[in-house]
Amino acid sequence: MPHEVVFLSDHDVSDMVTMADAMTAVEEDFNRQAVPGSMIYGVPLAYSTDDRKLGYRSRLKSAIIRDLPVAGVRVAGFKIDQNGVGTGGGREATRYIILSDPETSSPLAIIDEHSIFPKRTSAAVCVAAKYLARPESAAVGIVGVGNIGRTALLGLQAIFTIREVKATSLRPPSRQKFAQDMSARLGLSVRAVDSYEEACRGADIIVVGTSSQRPFLRHDWLGEGVFLALVGEHEAMDDVYAKCDRFFVDYDPATEKHPAHIQHVVEAGAIGPSSIAGQIWEVVAGRKPGRQNPQEKILVATVGLTTQDISIAYRVYLRAKAEGRGLRLPF
Repeated sequence: MPHEVVFLSDHDVSDMVTMADAMTAVEEDFNRQAVPGSMIYGVPLAYSTDDRKLGYRSRLKSAIIRDLPVAGVRVAGFKIDQNGVGTGGGREATRYIILSDPETSSPLAIIDEHSIFPKRTSAAVCVAAKYLARPESAAVGIVGVGNIGRTALLGLQAIFTIREVKATSLRPPSRQKFAQDMSARLGLSVRAVDSYEEACRGADIIVVGTSSQRPFLRHDWLGEGVFLALVGEHEAMDDVYAKCDRFFVDYDPATEKHPAHIQHVVEAGAIGPSSIAGQIWEVVAGRKPGRQNPQEKILVATVGLTTQDISIAYRVYLRAKAEGRGLRLPF
């Protein structure tokens, strides 16, 4: 039988990955990081090409997961302004994962990742919260009510007994619609509030996922024992990084450059080399302790791991093959 490549559109993929699927894949990936040589990352982690005249950026990330085995390249293309600022989450943006068999080098699949991306991003936050938030956490603050806010709330509800949610965004109509939709979907009280501060105060878990280019979140909004997850870039003031009790990331600071927003905090002197308590995988795999007391404020910042995108995409590919989904391309 001739080799075929599976093409999966967003329509194909949208119902093939639940938040439970994504969280399982991400937790497995964090545990996989504890095994030396189990994964190989591209160097550099991301390769970008900008054309600020046309307003376009392409971005490539690659990795190999040996124990599956699968190799993958994540391809993204999106609009930027003349300052290089932009986001790639819109439906019009290019987002594909190309999977290959690393033992034969043959392509396996081309998968639209618009539906995968927010679930993977939120899954990393939810898995981190599972190990680092207080188990009795019941109040959630959501800052940014796009796909990340929605999927994060779905994932958190699967882990914690949530009784109250406060959500905010720049535009009143968007936060009000989020509150209405998620209240009905989750069967609990989701309340739209008018300020970032109001969404944060009193929350046990805070998820911030915005496109902000100016820090806005302040340490004095954070209560004792809070778990704070930063998914975007320039979201938190320097004092948040400086004063939270422990700070975890998903990348390896020993081998990878800090993302620009964290490098800015380093250069400002808010944090030093010892300020990062560790990587999320170290807690998940039991190499470092999780929450140590109910009072500590724990900060997590994620940049997203390509291996997590690829492992979720590989699950989708296997399911599509088993169920006959997608378009078969001759090879």
